[in-house]
Amino acid sequence: MDELTYRILDILTRNLGKSLSINELTSKIEEVYGGAYYANTNEKIHDMAKEGITSLSKAGRSSLISINFNNYLMIDLLAETELRRKQDFLRGREEMQMMIMEIYTQLHSFLLIKSISLMNPERNTKLNKAELLIHLRKTERKKMEEAKIGIYDILDHIQKIHNIRIDHVTLEDKMFLNLLRSDEINPAREMLSNKIVILNPQDFWMEIKKAGGEGIKIMAGEHEMHPAKMTEEDQVFNLARFGYTEFGPQIRQGKMICIEYLISAIMLQNNARRINAIPVILAKNSGRTNYDLLLFLARKYNFAEKLLGILRTLRNLVSHGMAEIDSPIRLLEGTKTGEVKADQKSMKEVLRLYNVY
Repeated sequence: MDELTYRILDILTRNLGKSLSINELTSKIEEVYGGAYYANTNEKIHDMAKEGITSLSKAGRSSLISINFNNYLMIDLLAETELRRKQDFLRGREEMQMMIMEIYTQLHSFLLIKSISLMNPERNTKLNKAELLIHLRKTERKKMEEAKIGIYDILDHIQKIHNIRIDHVTLEDKMFLNLLRSDEINPAREMLSNKIVILNPQDFWMEIKKAGGEGIKIMAGEHEMHPAKMTEEDQVFNLARFGYTEFGPQIRQGKMICIEYLISAIMLQNNARRINAIPVILAKNSGRTNYDLLLFLARKYNFAEKLLGILRTLRNLVSHGMAEIDSPIRLLEGTKTGEVKADQKSMKEVLRLYNVY
């Protein structure tokens, strides 16, 4: 694969689901790589279209480019792109090379693992941390919980050896695709725009291809949201979406944000009144909450102990329709997470007020 083909595929995969014109593609290549020429990009794009690597469609006077997943060789080309990204990133980073080799060695025996991706690698390396997306095959609940605890223990050991913080999220097939096709702002969509698949890139891209074949529109997020910076307007709007309407604030249309980010924002801003909203929205949306994603955010932003206290108290107070929180409770307990006790009396009052208790 020549350099310009690699750069084009790199940019297209970072912007999955978006229609880019040749002008926009050239600008993004220049932004990432420091230089690009429209004429060269235009010529290469048309060559790639003739080879069936990309597809071109007309929108007025512009040509819009997309990856052609119907090409038999596409998965191999995308896997090659991931390998090139990994090589470029690891060059000169010996400690990171050793850590990734340790991850390979320790996790290759987990047959449930489909792929592992390193998220926001450049930024996180500067902060002496790593974030991993671990895509899992579906299996029975008990085996899945055992695998997740085993993965946590191994990564906890590796981070201590290499003196680097490792945060990871484990997502099963259906959960992963549900997040990618969601209209809400969520971490899974954001991960697509800046990641390196470090283990089994062909399996990762085969899953994306399969989703497209099933009519699932996947849209990469452009920027990573920091929950602590979520606006008051967006919090009020999304709390109402999830069944918690406050007295006083006027509800205005805001950004649609996933419940896991919303809970993280409330935890990080440490507003006692808002924290009482968490058990209400969890009780009303237990079936639609992605607890693996919530646990990832809880560990990343250091509120896992508080979350465990809320989940245990909520489970004690509300038994009907809350079986989904048993698994995250067991996972937090299995990974030896301490507990910050929740205020049971206050929680009971707010649950009763919102007709949950």
